[in-house]
Formats: sequence, structure tokens, C-alpha cells
Amino acid sequence: MMKSNLSRLAGDVYPRRKLYLAVWPLLLILSVVISGCAQEYKLRGTPYNPVIPAPPIQGIKQNGTPFELTSLQGRVKVIFFGYTFCPDVCPLTLANMKGVYEMLKEEERAQTAFIFITVDPERDTPERLAAYVSAFNPAFYGVHIPEDELTRVKKEYGVYAEKNTQVASQSAADYLVDHTAFVYIIDKRNNLREIFAHDAPKADIAADISYLARE
Repeated sequence: MMKSNLSRLAGDVYPRRKLYLAVWPLLLILSVVISGCAQEYKLRGTPYNPVIPAPPIQGIKQNGTPFELTSLQGRVKVIFFGYTFCPDVCPLTLANMKGVYEMLKEEERAQTAFIFITVDPERDTPERLAAYVSAFNPAFYGVHIPEDELTRVKKEYGVYAEKNTQVASQSAADYLVDHTAFVYIIDKRNNLREIFAHDAPKADIAADISYLARE
């Protein structure tokens, strides 16, 4: 009787062992997939922590029509503050942004707005901005903001931009502007998410834009 019970017990255990061996690899794969899905994406720039609403920006686009940042809700915004007479940083940054744009998929480009805001409204008219920005990419925005409003925008975005009066120039209109050079990333809900250095790797900026476009 005992031998019969042991045989029956062994017969019950063996199929369960076979089932376990068959199912265990599937459970392992499933756990890896779930673990991968649970990992939170880490932005590659310097994130705002906590995330804050992007301060309002109003001005004139390079085509002479009004510009308002909130009108771009639903798109990722990439903002850089500079000026058209800049001899080095600004053209290099816009060339970098051109490269970022070209790395994006077509649908991601449609969900992204690249915005160049002049910190030299005295010389950078909308017409001059149109010629300058379109040389890098006609899809980019060039934005002129009146001086008094620009003062507020610079303060709220932490932008430093001042005329350099220490450099000898041929005339009062021939001057440089010392300014910070960060690229600001604003998500589709108009929240400031992160900043990049002007010369950050294109692949890092493009990867973050792709992620935020899917959010």
C-alpha cells in the first residue's frame, strides 16, 4: 500500500515539474519585459526639478505676425536666446539645432518648434531675423520682443544679455552682446523640462525631444 502511494505521489509530482520547467522561461521573459517597461526615461539635459510652467513669451515672428508661446501648446518647444550679429556661439548653436531637426522623424518634427529669440531687438528687426534664421532652417521661428518685455522674459528665464561696451568699435551701432547660451526644452503642456548647453550632443537633444513628443 505504501509503495502504491509513493508511486502515485511521484506520478503527481513529475507532471508538475515538467509544467514548471516549461513555464519558468516564459515567466522570466515576462519579468524582464515588465521591468524594462517600468524604468522611467531619464532626460539627458539638466532637468527642472520640480518642473515649472514656462513663463509667457509674446513678440513678433520673422514674418511680421504675432508670436505667443502658448499658441504652440501641443508641441515640444526648443528655445535659444541669441542675436544675429553674434560672431560665434549663435551660428554654431543654430547649426547644431539644424542637425537636431534633421535627426528627428517626420512626425516628431511636426510636433516640435525651434525658436530663436533675439536679445538685440535694437538691430534685429523681424526682416533681419527672417534672413538669418531661414539660412539655417526655414521652419525655425525668429522672434523679436520689445525691449521692455524682453527684460521681463530674460529675468524669468534666467538669461543674461548685456551690450559689451568694453570692446572698441567703429561706431555706436557696432557692438557685441555678452549673453548666456542655453537651449531650453519646453514640453507639450508648456512646462520647462530641462536645459542644455549650446554645444550639447545633437543625439542627446534629439532623443529627449522624441521622448517628450510621445508623452
